Amino acid sequence: MCAAETDAGTTVTPSAYRRLRRATETFRAELVVRLAGEVGLRPAEITRVRPGDVGTYDREGTDHYFLAVPDGDGGTDRRAYLPPDVEHDLRQFVRANDIDDDQRLVPVSPRRVQMLVAETGERAADRTGDERFRSVSSRTLRQFFARRLLAEEGVDPHVVATVGGWGSIERLERFLPDLDRGDVAAAFERTSLVEGVDGTAVGDGTAVGSRFDAAFERIRAAADALSTASTRDGIERQACDHLVDGDPYAVAWIGHQRGESISVTAAAGADGAELDGVSPDDGAVGEVLATDDVRTTEDVRSDSAFAAWRDHADAAGYRAATVVPVGNGESVDTVLGVGTTAPVTDRERALLSYLGRRLGQAITVVEQRRLLLADTVVELTFESDDPDSFFAGLSGEHDCTVTLDGVVPGEAGSLVYFVTLSGAGAEQVLSWATDRAAVDDARLVRDYGDESLLELVVSGSDVATALVEHGATVGEMEATSGTERVVGQVSAETDVRRLVSTVTDAFPETELVTKRERDRPAETPTAFRASLRDSLTEKQSAVLQAAFHAGYFEWPRGSTAEELADAIGITSPTLHNHLRRAQQKLLTAFFTDDQRPGDPESPWAED
Repeated sequence: MCAAETDAGTTVTPSAYRRLRRATETFRAELVVRLAGEVGLRPAEITRVRPGDVGTYDREGTDHYFLAVPDGDGGTDRRAYLPPDVEHDLRQFVRANDIDDDQRLVPVSPRRVQMLVAETGERAADRTGDERFRSVSSRTLRQFFARRLLAEEGVDPHVVATVGGWGSIERLERFLPDLDRGDVAAAFERTSLVEGVDGTAVGDGTAVGSRFDAAFERIRAAADALSTASTRDGIERQACDHLVDGDPYAVAWIGHQRGESISVTAAAGADGAELDGVSPDDGAVGEVLATDDVRTTEDVRSDSAFAAWRDHADAAGYRAATVVPVGNGESVDTVLGVGTTAPVTDRERALLSYLGRRLGQAITVVEQRRLLLADTVVELTFESDDPDSFFAGLSGEHDCTVTLDGVVPGEAGSLVYFVTLSGAGAEQVLSWATDRAAVDDARLVRDYGDESLLELVVSGSDVATALVEHGATVGEMEATSGTERVVGQVSAETDVRRLVSTVTDAFPETELVTKRERDRPAETPTAFRASLRDSLTEKQSAVLQAAFHAGYFEWPRGSTAEELADAIGITSPTLHNHLRRAQQKLLTAFFTDDQRPGDPESPWAED
């Protein structure tokens, strides 16, 4: 059975899901739950669905139902798969309520859809005595949809990403079951690539099964080694060294775009042979930088896109090659290149792509840590009137002001923003925000009367988000009546021209208004905070910041542990674990070598 642990710590099995459905009090509420949990729709998408959006596809005599998911602008975002029994219930609901083809099935706000799901969870908890149902949300149901298809039904991740609107397979990684070598071997035995236990020979006489096994080991070793390095150079060197430490890779190198050229910053194998003539403007490397997609060739000698590799391949003794983007799925300026004697398979290509993402994540972490400890930083101030930047669009739509309180990383590349809203009603803004594709979740943390504190989980486009994704730290952000001002800091070694070009290309109505270097004094509260942050793990720091900004330490609390866990994308026990460890480090830093009870000046000293 599929047991899906949600971000708030609730374990949802198919039987628990059925109990949740039974807790609905109306036909409409049950339809909402099913559209989220079995079709994978977001709250805003549920509110747009019309009977006319349902279509039938005949495949070899069997009818399949699809739902053309409206995008809010009159078009279609994607085609979701509609299970037959859900389609049957939807049709019954339409008939019972006399709904026309062009009328909305659930004519309420996305916020009301979220409340319907929450209310159903409350009733399920009351009926069953299982308190975990109280943390069920529309996100919980959508995650259950993904985990069930991937882990229990074995649906191809590409299919799940397509019908569920995740955009890429990478965003589903957290829902995929962990695989060991037995799982991988079993999967390959079901393909034409392996014939029996001996495998099928490839060009150099190596069996496909044993070759993939070796590639799997090398890539896994390289990925595991990333956490042991504390600098970018160390990360790149470790990755290359582990890739060539045995079959099947003869050479591995990492190149970084600097202006109009590619600088090879790390390399291993090939007895020191140098790769010259690689350019970001053409060939395979240029394609990878432009498309953020893996590029492979079976023979560098006959592939014009790899012309710059030919002398290197002759010297190093390899024939096939692969170029992998190193980054987080946004603008890429770093690539990983490998050379091997046999063609790279599709599964191996997927593993190399995964390694590229892991490399990008590890590099971002160490670069941000270095930025926190740097004596000199570059401060960049951007102003944007671009409505495609989320916070600019929000403030323009509601003629209000949004001010950043703090931002922490969320799940699957999202960012959790804590912002102060003034000049507009919280419910109005939350309802609008949950209807935007850029927002995964939104909630009210505190209502102060004239102002309110909101938590927004943003995975879509915004100037501030773009800066964070490219290694900057955002210290200030304010959006007023359609104009967003963002102040970010990057290290002195950052290619600022490329960063600015990336941001302004994504948001044309944006400009860099100031750029200046700033020195950090050696002994300041900032230096103390940087030192403390360096002792915290990335997750401990994120949890501590989220708890602070969400009012978790206030009395009464502005947020519960379950709400925090749901926003960040972890379970409640995991949140408590990280929070306690972070608090211990914080208190240790504050109290170590300080006054203790019994000291002459201690307030607890005896008279």
